[in-house]
Amino acid sequence: MRAMQFGRFGGPEVLQETDVPDPTAGPGQTLVQVEAAGVNFGDIKQIAGEHTDGPYAPQGPLPRIPGMEVVGRTAAGRRVLGYVPQGGYATKTVVSDRHLVALPPEVGAGEALAVLVQGLTA
Repeated sequence: MRAMQFGRFGGPEVLQETDVPDPTAGPGQTLVQVEAAGVNFGDIKQIAGEHTDGPYAPQGPLPRIPGMEVVGRTAAGRRVLGYVPQGGYATKTVVSDRHLVALPPEVGAGEALAVLVQGLTA
């Protein structure tokens, strides 16, 4: 699958489009085909390597796929909004079932993404 990945810390120039294996959902998780991903302050801080603890702390070794929120569809075709600690900048990602909510068809991807992390912050 396609993903935006970074192998060193820095600005947007460190992001590289790459092919990586499809993620696999485990128990209590759902594989989501990503329609749209949010771009947040936390993503920028992770890519820059500026946080060492808290919610934006690095998640595992480099290279990493950033992206904390996604809108997409499950294998069953259900449209969903999901929070992930990383991995949203990809065509597929795995979301914990407890961080996944059904998304009504009348709610646009941009609107839904604005509510998840930014809405909670506000």
